[in-house]
Amino acid sequence: MGAKNHTHMPASPGRRRLLQSALAGTLGMSLAACGGDDDSGSVDYSATIQDGRAAIQRAMDESKTSSVSVALVDGDRMVWQQAFGMADQAGGKPADVNTLYNIGSVSKVFATAAIMLLVDRGQVDLDAPAASYVHDFHMLSPGYARITVRMLLSHSSGFPGSNYNNSFTFQPVPGYARRTQSVLADEHLKHEPGELAVYCNDGFTMAERVVEEVSGKSYAAFVQQEILGPLSMTLTRYPLSHYPAGSFAHPYADGKELGQEFVNVYGSGGLSSTPTEMMNLAMMFMNQGEYKGRRILSRAAVQQMGTDQTTGLALNPTPVWKWGLGWDQVDHPGLRSVGFTCWQKNGGTAYFGSDFFVLPEVGLALMITGTSLSYGSAVLAERILLHALVDKHRLAGMPQKLSATPPPVAPDGSADLSGIQGYYGSFEGVSKVVPNGSDAVDLLRYVNGAWTMVASGLQLRTDGWFASDQSPRSFRIEDIGSYRYLSSRFVTGYGHYLGGLPYGERIQAESPISPAWRARIGQSWVLVNEHESSTSLVSDSPRVTLSEIPDLPGYVQIDGRQPLLPDTDLRTRQFLKIPVIMGRDLYELVVRQPDGAAEWLWFGGYLYRPLSSIPSVSAGTRAVQFDAEGNSECLLLEHCSAVTVSGARAWRLYDDQWKVVQFVEGPGSATFSAANRYYLMVYGEATSQAQLVLA
Repeated sequence: MGAKNHTHMPASPGRRRLLQSALAGTLGMSLAACGGDDDSGSVDYSATIQDGRAAIQRAMDESKTSSVSVALVDGDRMVWQQAFGMADQAGGKPADVNTLYNIGSVSKVFATAAIMLLVDRGQVDLDAPAASYVHDFHMLSPGYARITVRMLLSHSSGFPGSNYNNSFTFQPVPGYARRTQSVLADEHLKHEPGELAVYCNDGFTMAERVVEEVSGKSYAAFVQQEILGPLSMTLTRYPLSHYPAGSFAHPYADGKELGQEFVNVYGSGGLSSTPTEMMNLAMMFMNQGEYKGRRILSRAAVQQMGTDQTTGLALNPTPVWKWGLGWDQVDHPGLRSVGFTCWQKNGGTAYFGSDFFVLPEVGLALMITGTSLSYGSAVLAERILLHALVDKHRLAGMPQKLSATPPPVAPDGSADLSGIQGYYGSFEGVSKVVPNGSDAVDLLRYVNGAWTMVASGLQLRTDGWFASDQSPRSFRIEDIGSYRYLSSRFVTGYGHYLGGLPYGERIQAESPISPAWRARIGQSWVLVNEHESSTSLVSDSPRVTLSEIPDLPGYVQIDGRQPLLPDTDLRTRQFLKIPVIMGRDLYELVVRQPDGAAEWLWFGGYLYRPLSSIPSVSAGTRAVQFDAEGNSECLLLEHCSAVTVSGARAWRLYDDQWKVVQFVEGPGSATFSAANRYYLMVYGEATSQAQLVLA
């Protein structure tokens, strides 16, 4: 669902599979368009298809991606549709053009279309407060009342980011949108509405709620009836239940075939579709809202979606990011560099990666999707579209790739190293820039209790950026008012243009943390409100630990991620304002004491119980009582070698380092060494009981 190169999510902040979105981009090179045959029916795309097939197969082999599917249209003509690899290796079923893939954040385009349809009907005003449609929506910051529907769709609401709790599972877990609204009610805004734009999944989840409240229908039903049906997208659907066997591409992890991935985040990332059917949506956009003579959206709605929404932002140090409504880019830099307007949306889930490109002025569109996040969907999409523009005689040839060699070092004495030195925070953690000799700096990031090198020997170059011959990235300072950003620039996409984004925001040492926070450093907590079928629990530990950075006082971290600044002894506060990507998913850490004694943690929708509060049990029979919320219960097994569980929905056995030993759905038993300690996590229905027999 979120920004490209970052994706997957949950149990521990250090291992979130961040929902994918768009590749960053800045100014690229120009390549003059040339005249030629523009009749889509007579263009020969055989060279594009031949090169695309080879590139896709090569990418699959290199990334060990099990299957990829692609479709390309020119106007109303389907130029190419093909699937590669196996949809179900265990069942021996190859992927075909009707195989369903989870398209992740490309679903945001449908959420936006649903809102725009209501705008066309006069039922929604883009510039009206979202709270005027979702009457029970509120947050701790009073500014929530100024969040407009437009801001929900353009990543400028000020929401903390994404509620990943139970977002990706192997069973359907309904009710995500309302749960997210409940999470937002206990959070503050991280910036003022409309102040900046930073990738935000929860905005589209609240847009989903707007659709439900205004239409009186479930979101999935509204999209099905009003958009998918009229577009003849008969296969495309939300994961309300298990799909028929053989109809979808299986995800894989470490070579093991997994079951259907349920993306419960419908508005932000929940659709399953095929590239072939996605071309129906593309044709509608290219025909200004019509599909096969039927009007779906007004011309004005399509044009509004394709309009740059970033022009009035106060904090926008890299204005090459042209967010539209629903689109990651409405002027994609890789296509703009060769002279064409392009709307683009990236999508990623825990196991799938997709990209959707529409060139409205040229009449080309492409969708590519596959069963991994590492095969390079955006690079392949750009390559195929550039070749198609050549075949269509709109480009004289493929653009030349940029050199990775930086410009010459600036003259002696021109580099002021003091301005770039210091600490920088982001959702990924804390970095620092330190001197390396008299004319260079190093960039390091704090990981697992130590500073790790990111880029060494960065020297000021004649273009004003710090770079080294060994690093593919360059850096410089961008100041906006009182905010200082470390910006990063890099060759991206097909390789013919530059991308860029704010890497981090300057932060300073603060007053030492209070005794209450000091007492929590080094302590661990265990996640208890994640569904047993969560994709994050397949291999990730549910344990998190609170830490600090010794040479940067005043902050704490949970599993080494974002710097957290305590506001009171029971809560941290929002303080980072980083546009585009690196300021996404910033949460407040809240300490709760539900029993009046033990300190539980609440962080971005996740609930953690203290490790020290987990009761120890040995041989005998024991009842496990689930609370009113249905949170999982955990026990420490000591001096026993077998367990039998009944009455539970599922259970997991962990070793003493919180590595999964066994996972069982329903009743079952396990044997293990009595010489070791194990943790048993039991899942059940709210207020129910499970029974354990330990021996």
